[in-house]
Amino acid sequence: MSFKSVAVLTCKPFWAGFSILSFVLLFLLLPGCVREEKIAAINAEQIPLRDKVVTGYVTGKDGVQLYIRIEGTGTPTIVLPGGPGYSFDYLAPVLSPLDSLAQFIFLDPRGCGRSQGFRNPDMYNLKEMVADVESVRSVLRIQQLDIIGHETGGMLAQEYAVRYPQHVNKMIIMSAPARVPDDFNVWLNQMRDFMPRQITAIVKSYEQDSLIIGDRYNPGYDDAVMKGLLIPNYFSSPYAVPQNFSLPERSWPVFFAMWGRNGYFDITGNLKDFDTRDDLKTLNVKTLALVGQNDYISRFVMEALVESIPKAKLYEFENTGHEFFIEHKDEFLKVVSEFMEK
Repeated sequence: MSFKSVAVLTCKPFWAGFSILSFVLLFLLLPGCVREEKIAAINAEQIPLRDKVVTGYVTGKDGVQLYIRIEGTGTPTIVLPGGPGYSFDYLAPVLSPLDSLAQFIFLDPRGCGRSQGFRNPDMYNLKEMVADVESVRSVLRIQQLDIIGHETGGMLAQEYAVRYPQHVNKMIIMSAPARVPDDFNVWLNQMRDFMPRQITAIVKSYEQDSLIIGDRYNPGYDDAVMKGLLIPNYFSSPYAVPQNFSLPERSWPVFFAMWGRNGYFDITGNLKDFDTRDDLKTLNVKTLALVGQNDYISRFVMEALVESIPKAKLYEFENTGHEFFIEHKDEFLKVVSEFMEK
């Protein structure tokens, strides 16, 4: 099996005037400079891939370079990570065991992971990201695909399905709302007060006085929030937390543009008015909504999504939190595989 591909250099341009030796040394030492295959096109008869993993870049709207990883031999399935601001790296190991059922197309959203970023924060919004997903589908010449979206990736999945329903077969939405005002934002505001009283006080203190340091949230704030939510909202008990567990690395420009700069418990970015309920009612797409029993993105938040999509069902993982796909991995794989096989 062969692919049309060209080598593409993904690093920042250098100033002119360097000697050849200096150029070579700088190239070798500069972090993040890698050579990848640029995936130009995959013909329909080449799908599914057989015993092959392909990584590289797809050119999206306005020339944005989008990093993807393709693996698997089944139904084309695009995977959209959350955050906002995460790469797909944390989802790939979880879903890879299902690569006989799906041909996974893992996508780093614009500004995240290895995909191209922008100085203008206005470039980070769901409308542009929907166009990016469509670019990937078009370049790979896939007529219909399944979508798996986690957190804000689940919100992106909804927007894409509403815009391009003819290209969507099934959706799996993990821990994502259909409405931010009233539903999700209200729930987040309350979550801060659900944490132990001492931690809530620390969190509020950071939010009032020292929330942002440099170009990110104060690490002390991050640490306090994680101490407050780790048990049971991420994992059911201390014994369930994997050794050396940590959250994925985040793209802060993407997070600030989409979520906002007021802390984790108040969405003030361009997601603040997100509401797909009316549009979802016209969607004829089989949808599986997944949530943990103690998930900080709760069943309450997910209900508006399930009630809006005519062919949606909700599955709740008992005695687990937001990381149900890690804590109850076998159950997760069973539920997802059964849905994908139907």
